[in-house]
Amino acid sequence: MLKDRKAYESTLDAQLAQWKADIDVLKAKAKRAEVNAMVSYDKAIDALQGKHDEAGRNLSKLKAASDEAWESVKDGTEKVWVELKALFHGAIEKP
Repeated sequence: MLKDRKAYESTLDAQLAQWKADIDVLKAKAKRAEVNAMVSYDKAIDALQGKHDEAGRNLSKLKAASDEAWESVKDGTEKVWVELKALFHGAIEKP
């Protein structure tokens, strides 16, 4: 189980790093956007940044969880991951 746990946590680490890079790309696009689109980007980036921070906190809790609590913490972490992924899909579809 420990091997699976570490592999899962490593996968989440990699995804979180990728999402941080994606947020940086959106910030760059927002700087080049017209004023109306800039407001939209700023709102999306704020939401993404907040959810990204929450996902990072959850991942830290997951890594620190005891074997007994790990599955329960994993469920909460997965919920935040789904929410963050949905925010990214919405942000990408915006102008």
